[in-house]
Amino acid sequence: MIKTIQDLLTNKKIKQTLLVIYIIAILYFMFFGFSRPQFSITHQEYRFSIVPTGIPLWFPKHLSFDLLKLWIFSLGNLLAFVPFGILIPMIFGTKYLKFIFIFVISIISLEILQMITYLGSFDIEDIIINSIGATIGFFSYKIGNKSKFISTKILLTVFLILIFTLTMIIFAEALRY
Repeated sequence: MIKTIQDLLTNKKIKQTLLVIYIIAILYFMFFGFSRPQFSITHQEYRFSIVPTGIPLWFPKHLSFDLLKLWIFSLGNLLAFVPFGILIPMIFGTKYLKFIFIFVISIISLEILQMITYLGSFDIEDIIINSIGATIGFFSYKIGNKSKFISTKILLTVFLILIFTLTMIIFAEALRY
């Protein structure tokens, strides 16, 4: 029986189970969440965006509900993929280039599948922002994991996720002009 956070974080089967549950949740939201099946019935066309216009994390200048909702959706797109960057190196101990290569190929495949099933669109900006989220998770975990104490590892990783995310928002804002 698991008694501490230390036991939880060192138990490989629990980490693998978390990864499987997380992948199922991501796939659900990518293909079935946000009323995608109902939308696909009425919109039988391929939708795609292959020319990036920037990193869609800039904060809206005018606080309309629609713009704020779009910004929150983009931020969610970034944060939703942070756990990949944590769980994959935690379980498999992979290096960044191998991790991001496999991640990008996987995301591209899922974006294509979304498009051809009419359950979403192929969007290059989604691929960019998902990859940034996974990268934030990867480096936050790698840096945070260097601490000697488990509570410090977790706090440092969460702190780095917040700092890197805020940095990306500022960077996206700077690129906007």
